[in-house]
Amino acid sequence: MKPLPGEASIVITGMGLVLPCGDGVEAARSSWVSGIPCFAELPPHLGAGRGALCSAFKPAGIIPPMQMRRLDRPSRFAWGAVHQALADGGVDWTAGALGDRVAMTVGTVTGGSEAGEAFMRPYFERGPEGASPMVFPNCVANAASGHVALAFGIKGPSSTQVARENAAFMALDQATRWLRRGVADAVLVIGTDGLFPLQMELLRRAGRLAVHGDPIAEAGTGYLPGEGAQAFLLETRDHAESRGARIRAEVAAVACAAPVEESSEARAASLAMAVSEALGSETPAVWIGGSNGSRRLDELESALRKLHPDWPEPRFPKLIWGEFCGSGGQLLAAGMLEAQEGQVLLSGPGSLGCQCAAVIRRVRL
Repeated sequence: MKPLPGEASIVITGMGLVLPCGDGVEAARSSWVSGIPCFAELPPHLGAGRGALCSAFKPAGIIPPMQMRRLDRPSRFAWGAVHQALADGGVDWTAGALGDRVAMTVGTVTGGSEAGEAFMRPYFERGPEGASPMVFPNCVANAASGHVALAFGIKGPSSTQVARENAAFMALDQATRWLRRGVADAVLVIGTDGLFPLQMELLRRAGRLAVHGDPIAEAGTGYLPGEGAQAFLLETRDHAESRGARIRAEVAAVACAAPVEESSEARAASLAMAVSEALGSETPAVWIGGSNGSRRLDELESALRKLHPDWPEPRFPKLIWGEFCGSGGQLLAAGMLEAQEGQVLLSGPGSLGCQCAAVIRRVRL
């Protein structure tokens, strides 16, 4: 296996999950074991069609009511997931700000979009007086990172990655680089997304949605979107052990590869390259895949399966919790639910741009 740049071992010491199946590890574990999809008809204010909605998310007692009014859905979910991850990691943020040695990197594809629609629709209908100044600050992709930083006093480096299906993989890659270079003592990796009406309309008009039942891997009948957030607290092993933190898993490798041209064959080759770089010549004990029911993603992992017929059959969290349910963070969440000493492979096919892979091991939730 190719090691990550540098020498420090990177570990995960805290995890927080806001998913369509419910909040927290136990709700996610039950959903993952059952494999029952979380898709249902959406309420009218979130669009027409089916999706995986975080209807059980309860921010009361976590997000103050006055601030709750000012947050879009991705920011609310991210806040809730970070609250869980810090508690799980044994980090007390209530005594004061976390300071400039804690960093944060967020992956999202819908961040800012819900607020952008809420800001622009009244503007088009009634002119400038119809646009709400309360909504405007959320109209950017990094709104969630700003709200979370203020809530928990995070003053270290912050970045937001916007990359469709694989934004959280890129956030994970950024976090490992910061830790190995000593930029921060700990980094929160967050994947977050929220449903909104224009998203459903765009996906429907583009013919991306599964319209006859739930999505099925390799059926080529389309996917369904989801929403939610996942937060992971990463540290070097030395730092985690020095503060007596419980180690949940080790991040063994992260790899991304960009195709040289925009074609299915080139993207499949890039995905195979990223997986090979992350896993080396080893055989994974568990394989978590990013197939979602659309031909554009599924054909990439189908090609990978043909290359490695001896590997275990992959499981696909997007068929349960939806696409854009953390922009790849849901794959890492599923991998963390597998109690496994061996290598857990996460393969992240993308409809455009970089193809990603990561390997975690010694998972002990």
